[in-house]
Amino acid sequence: MLLSALVLAAAAWPGCTVTRDNYKTLALFFDGVPDPDAVPIGAGPLGPGSGPAAGMLSVHKPYAEDGCSECHDSGLSMTRNQSRVCAKCHEGKQNEHANMHGPVAAQACLWCHSPHESTRLHLLRDDDRVVCGSCHAPALLSAIKAPGHAEGGGACLECHTGHGGPERKMLRAAPRGGGGAGTP
Repeated sequence: MLLSALVLAAAAWPGCTVTRDNYKTLALFFDGVPDPDAVPIGAGPLGPGSGPAAGMLSVHKPYAEDGCSECHDSGLSMTRNQSRVCAKCHEGKQNEHANMHGPVAAQACLWCHSPHESTRLHLLRDDDRVVCGSCHAPALLSAIKAPGHAEGGGACLECHTGHGGPERKMLRAAPRGGGGAGTP
């Protein structure tokens, strides 16, 4: 009970504004706290086009447009295990394929995606091997049947889709290269 009160006080004290001074504290207690030092795609100290290459940072459109109320004042809960609020804009994602990935079908979007911004395409929380490996233990994947499953193998999204597909292993029609920045 005391810990809950302290967390609530820590969140209320700085308000909703994230600054360099309160970022680490807020990020310790809450998922998805936006990094105030993140540089938007194509924006850098020398103006447009001087920032990171396209794809180095993705920003959720409502967050980029200061539309916090689109998600936070919706009356719907948003936790890592239940992110129904995402369906307001991404309607139908949880059943768009014949075989759905479990977290997508359960609307647990935040297991894989960051709600505000990411250094990965499609707001992925980390490199796809890290994200996928948090549930799919690499030791259980057959490196004999799929050499890409071997330690140091390719990115998961080179061969698999992240949301679902026509068959249960969610294989792409044709594997692609490129380091795992593929469509989830």
